[in-house]
Amino acid sequence: MLSVFLFIISVVAVGVTFLFLPAYVLVSTQVDVYAQSAAQAAERVADFDVSAKTLTDANQLAQKILEQKKVENFSTIMELTQSLQPAGITLSDMDLDRSEGGSVSVKIGGLANTRNELAAFRDMLLQHESIADVILPISNLAQERDIKFTLALVLNEAQ
Repeated sequence: MLSVFLFIISVVAVGVTFLFLPAYVLVSTQVDVYAQSAAQAAERVADFDVSAKTLTDANQLAQKILEQKKVENFSTIMELTQSLQPAGITLSDMDLDRSEGGSVSVKIGGLANTRNELAAFRDMLLQHESIADVILPISNLAQERDIKFTLALVLNEAQ
């Protein structure tokens, strides 16, 4: 009786195994397919991240180029200061600095024969529409003659 009972259990176990074997094969195959699909999707996401970073960098560079177009070039500023330079003023150095924000500062150094000539030069620079302000330290006006000076120009933003 026990042997019949064990035989029936083994037949049922073999039957259940054959019954669930196709489902097991199907599920394990689908798991492999989903794993491959997930790996491919991860590669595409990584490629997208690289592309997004490249586009962001290109956009930032394009923005900097557009900002630089708004700033007058150095030769224009140099010609402007030389055209406004009176006879008693000798310019010895000029420094143009463009900051990250696109603003431009111009520092000019030179020698003025008299305090009045230096003040007149500052006034002529202030009257030009490209110049918003001229910063001339008061210490530059302490001497009466042969004045070594430095001044800073604040330019109007180009339209």
